[in-house]
Amino acid sequence: MTHQYLRKIIPLFPLFTVCLLASIAQLVAAALPLAYDRVAILQGEWWRLLTGGWLHHNLNHLLMNLLAWGLIYLLLPQRLAGYRSVWVLILQVALVDTFLLVLVPTTHFYWGLSGALHGLFAIGALLMIQQRDPQGWWWLLGLLAKLGWDLLRTDSLTTELIGTRVHVESHIIGAISGVLTGLLLLLWYRRGAKEPTKPSAL
Repeated sequence: MTHQYLRKIIPLFPLFTVCLLASIAQLVAAALPLAYDRVAILQGEWWRLLTGGWLHHNLNHLLMNLLAWGLIYLLLPQRLAGYRSVWVLILQVALVDTFLLVLVPTTHFYWGLSGALHGLFAIGALLMIQQRDPQGWWWLLGLLAKLGWDLLRTDSLTTELIGTRVHVESHIIGAISGVLTGLLLLLWYRRGAKEPTKPSAL
């Protein structure tokens, strides 16, 4: 019975790991210089590019992004299963923050995993498509629809819940970053598949 329970719960460890990282970051945010702060980053506090995306504006913001992370994690293709998805998410956080610094100078402060999650979603879609899973095209279509909604919506419900405006720029940057990362991963997988296997030594 215990063995069967562990077999069910162990695959969820990566999901819990991200929830734990984001929660800890939120708890220590007031005491440590972790938030995305453009001026501080340009003054040399570069580690904020790695940590800024893990912080959230309030509890609602944190819970909404962790719920989105959980749903995405449970639906990811096999090539992004387990802790691979965690490492890719960490990479996307750093890329989104870096691209914001370079491309969106008007953003002085930024909170949340949503941009990185858009990137992870895009990577998952491309890997599905590469594996000839038609669900990948629906993921891409859903991502485009979500970005369109972000650009066109006029309701303020989400803004009221998270206590700040929805940062559409990070969603777009995250999606583009995810597509670029996904294409690089596909090239890497294809190159590995083409390399001849070396005969084992006797």
